[in-house]
Amino acid sequence: MIDEFRILNWRSFLRTRFVFERKNLLVGPNGSGKSNLLEALGFLGILRSFRTGRLNELVNQQCDMFALRGSWQDSSHRVTQLECSVDRSGKRTLLVNGHAESSGRDFIQHFYPVVFAPEDMEIVCGQPAVRRKFFDMIACQLDDGYINVLHDYQKALKLRNLLLKSTSGNRARLEVYEGLLAFAGADLTLRRRRWLEKFNQVLAVLTPAAPEQLQIQYKMQCDGTAEGFLEQFARNRAREIEKRTTLSGCHLDDYIMLRGNHIMRNFASNGQNRLAALHCKLASALLLMQNRGAENLVALVDDVTGELDESNRRKFYELLKPAGQSFFTFTQKPDEKFFNEAKLFDFQNMTSA
Repeated sequence: MIDEFRILNWRSFLRTRFVFERKNLLVGPNGSGKSNLLEALGFLGILRSFRTGRLNELVNQQCDMFALRGSWQDSSHRVTQLECSVDRSGKRTLLVNGHAESSGRDFIQHFYPVVFAPEDMEIVCGQPAVRRKFFDMIACQLDDGYINVLHDYQKALKLRNLLLKSTSGNRARLEVYEGLLAFAGADLTLRRRRWLEKFNQVLAVLTPAAPEQLQIQYKMQCDGTAEGFLEQFARNRAREIEKRTTLSGCHLDDYIMLRGNHIMRNFASNGQNRLAALHCKLASALLLMQNRGAENLVALVDDVTGELDESNRRKFYELLKPAGQSFFTFTQKPDEKFFNEAKLFDFQNMTSA
């Protein structure tokens, strides 16, 4: 778990130190910094914010950079010091036990945060890019090779798009990048299918009743093989040269949410969408506990239980109980027994008890 956590120049925090326990309760009014703290904890784990893709938004307005430092203690009580700093230009410095770490892919292998936030409803009813980001992130946490293949695909895609924008399009060079995209895309597709099958198995356990059972379908543009991608690129090449961008490939695939075999975006209410998004995040947490060990999961729960009925709220707490560490935010201290042993942080006065 994360024991000591230091924040420098992150959003509303200038210089702050926290000492956490296994279960932590963050209580205070809206705008007091609770979500900012969860965001910082998640960022140290995955080097991504769950609220924005613009790194300069994370830096306190009075400052030029932010820094985060956490002491991670594993199940063997071995402590690893993780440090991350980013300036407004986006330049990033990573340290593990005081030594520079050049690879973000290695840095994020120490603990596995899952964030539960009101914005999660976008997974169900938002744009395809939101769903791709969600499933790519969980796949990166579950599959050590996924992030490498995704990086290779995105690099080849960027280079091909630059070539399409720069000239009338050199066919030979385009075909080189198409080959790289095709083989990386086929690998990504295979890995996505494999993890989505496991994801759906967990969803089926979480939502066993037929009318409410959730399932995710992977919507691809082609058959997912390298040959299929190459045929697609060849078929669309003239149009892509005209439009100056890559209009086909697995970076445009989508994930379709079904409830009782019906597409949710066609009929579901806001309440059903919120509950489905919560189940998706729970499925992620359960998969990580199964594959990475419950002790390595850090659950960051940002005020998402208020609209749950008592039965679903108890079920939610019970499912997250095995997590190695958990953080919950509320505007008022809850009275459930689940939080009796939690360490309380009062954000009204920024003190801990």
